[in-house]
Amino acid sequence: MATVSYQIVFKTKQDFKSGILDALQQSLEDLYVDQYDAATVADAIRIKYEKALEDDTRVIVGLEITLLEDLPEKAELVERMNDNLLSSDEIEAVFKFDDSDLFMKLDAIHSDLFTMEMRLREAMTLIFIDTYGTDYYDLMKETNVKPRLDGKSNLLTNQNQKESYLRNRLENEFFYILFDQYDKLGELKSMKIEDLVSMAESAKDFDEFRNQMIFRGILKEDYLDFISSIRADMGILEKARNCFAHNRSLSETDLISFDRVKEGLLRKIDSFLDNSRHEK
Repeated sequence: MATVSYQIVFKTKQDFKSGILDALQQSLEDLYVDQYDAATVADAIRIKYEKALEDDTRVIVGLEITLLEDLPEKAELVERMNDNLLSSDEIEAVFKFDDSDLFMKLDAIHSDLFTMEMRLREAMTLIFIDTYGTDYYDLMKETNVKPRLDGKSNLLTNQNQKESYLRNRLENEFFYILFDQYDKLGELKSMKIEDLVSMAESAKDFDEFRNQMIFRGILKEDYLDFISSIRADMGILEKARNCFAHNRSLSETDLISFDRVKEGLLRKIDSFLDNSRHEK
């Protein structure tokens, strides 16, 4: 059953119910839906609460509308209802909360985000393992990206605990970064004295020490090209992720951009992994 709920601030306590009914009736007429009589339309509206505000003139009303089951254009009806409520001279403010149509849209976005994020993690894991060898749980050690492991004991400072934590979950650090951090994965962090000391201690000779300083980070051109190619896509994915995480509407423009980015990004990842499969 499709529902939508609002909280509305009316300028006056007088007869706000008829104002809501008129807005819904007008919304149906806007869509040329005229097969519902006044009693059916009234039954679709449920006032959940009403509270007179301190000035004793305005009233805040919570209501739920159950959209008629056989109505083919529920999303369009909600849009019309939004417009008619906002344009009412008797209303100061309108806030829309529960919206089953919005939930379905966000659920579809989440499914797409899940697919894209998992594929990104897969591609980046391949790149970084090929670059750093067996440091499976410290792959970002040379980058400017800090995995969001804060609050999970002392995983950022204790490498053994971090490795155990990630290993037991069959995860790596890419499970703890945001979309807008992906474009920084090709950036190297500045070296500190302790980094040089660690290199010197592990190097077999001066040439190895020198090479460790010079040949840092991701060096393969196709890896760098792939990271560069997805950079422009990450902003819209992060915006979509935020809308899903906080149950907000994605604008039509952003939704179109999201669909475009989704198709293009998955093609890039598929192409990259397919090319990697054929490498010797």
